[in-house]
Order: sequence, then structure tokens, then C-alpha cells
Amino acid sequence: MRYVVGYAAHERGRDALNLGVALARATGAVLEVVVVLRAHDQYSSAPRDNFGILLEDQAKQWLTAAAELLPEDVEFELRMHRSVNAPAGLMEVAATSGAAAIVVGGSSETPWLRHGVGSAGGALLHRSRIPVILAPRGYEPAPLTEIACAVSPEPESRGLLEEAIATLNRTGLPVRLICLAEGGRGEAARAREAVEGMVAASAVEPEDPERLRVVVGHGRSVAEAVESVEWGEGTVLMAGSSRLARRGELFLSSTTAKILTRLPIPLVVVPRDYHPGRGGSADQPWTGELPIVGRS
Repeated sequence: MRYVVGYAAHERGRDALNLGVALARATGAVLEVVVVLRAHDQYSSAPRDNFGILLEDQAKQWLTAAAELLPEDVEFELRMHRSVNAPAGLMEVAATSGAAAIVVGGSSETPWLRHGVGSAGGALLHRSRIPVILAPRGYEPAPLTEIACAVSPEPESRGLLEEAIATLNRTGLPVRLICLAEGGRGEAARAREAVEGMVAASAVEPEDPERLRVVVGHGRSVAEAVESVEWGEGTVLMAGSSRLARRGELFLSSTTAKILTRLPIPLVVVPRDYHPGRGGSADQPWTGELPIVGRS
């Protein structure tokens, strides 16, 4: 399994690299560390002019610096890739190598506390056909100890909920199904009942039910509900795409965008109707290809 890590020699690039290390250690994945260079077209100067050579040299220096930051226990490859822009280049590399996910850092120019979605991240979150994993600012590699999954009490969350259960079965990591309810304890109780009902009706059952929990955060807003939940240092949060997304693609929902304003941990955004883990396809899910237990 492979993860594509978008890298540049700044803090956001190091955040992405650190998150790639944590994920690779947890899943045994190979990291493809990629620097994307602007492709030459008919209106640009010759491919090998002095400026082009300088850019290539800089990209090589960045990749050399990235290699020095990666620990010995992580397998990686370094790649320089030309494309029309960084998001397109990362998606092209991922498609060519059959990567399970694209890992990127955020933007530093944001009023949000930990996550900032820059132009590259925003484009990926609206077009990628595989999961995109966002590193919060200042992320340091931490052992992955838990998968959280943001689900709603609505029926359209069933696919993501089943993918979370399949993730538990593939990795052995405990999974928390987290529902964020706006309102008081009554709304929280109704949300819990609905999510527990979806678990009971799921086409995928947990191999170890003790490792699956339902947690409901509540508050006057989604941001308050996020802050009411305890987020462990080794936790990664899965979230689904908006119903506005075309099938098989990402589109950041308004709820997920609100979650990002307060979330202190990495976020995995999963494309709409993304089911490689349960469907048994050749594509590998972001958590790796391990045995899955389904209902007969």
C-alpha cells in the first residue's frame, strides 16, 4: 500500500510528512514523497531554460531534505512530478501508483485554530477520487491508537459507518463512531439511538464488538459539539463527503468544514460512495488491505 505525500520545504510540508510517518508506521505503507513542478506549455519558456533548471534543482534539494527527516523504519520513495498545478499533480501520481490516499498539510493563512485548507487542499477536497488526509498545523508523529468516524443519524451515513467498521476489522484499532448533535441532551439521545440502530443493521459487523463505541458530542453549534468530545493524541478522524459530491469524488460538506475549525487531530475525508474496503476491489482503502468480517 502507498500514500502520496505532498511536500514543500515549509512547515505545512513538514506537517504532511510527519503525518505520513505516523500512518506508515501504523499500516506498513510506503510513502511517495512528491514535489510538483509546473508543467511547461506552448506559452511558457523552453523546458530547460535557466529558470526551469533552477526550479528542478530546488525541488531536488527539497526532496533530499525530506529524506533526511524520514526515520529509518519508514519505507519511502522520492518523486518530482510536472503538472498544471499541485493538486492535479498529486492526483496524477496517486492514480499512476495506485495510492490509497493523498496526505497534505494545511494553510497558515487561516483564522481556524489548527486546520487551514489552502488552495491546493481545497482543490483536492473537491476533486479527489481517493481519500485526502489533512494534517493539523504543528503536527508531530504520534502512534496511531484509534480511528474516530464522524457520522450523522441520517441514512446517508450508513456507507461511511460500515467503512469505519471494516477499518476496525482490517487494523484491529478501536473505532469510535462520533455523532455531533446541535441541541440539548434530548437531541443527543435521539442521535445515539439512530446511530446504534444503523450499527445493528449494518452489512458489516465488528470482529471485536468491544472495540466499537458510539459517542455523541452536543452543544449549541457544531463547533461546541466538537469541543465536547475528547480527542486523543493518537486519533485520526474519518469524515464523509457532501451529498453534492459526484459519485466516487470528494466534496467538503458544510458540517465537515465546521468540524475543521475546532479539530486538533488529522482528518481523513472519504469520497462519496467509497467502499473499496468492503467491496473487495483491487483498490486499497486508506487503512490497508487486511481481512474483513461481514454479515452472512
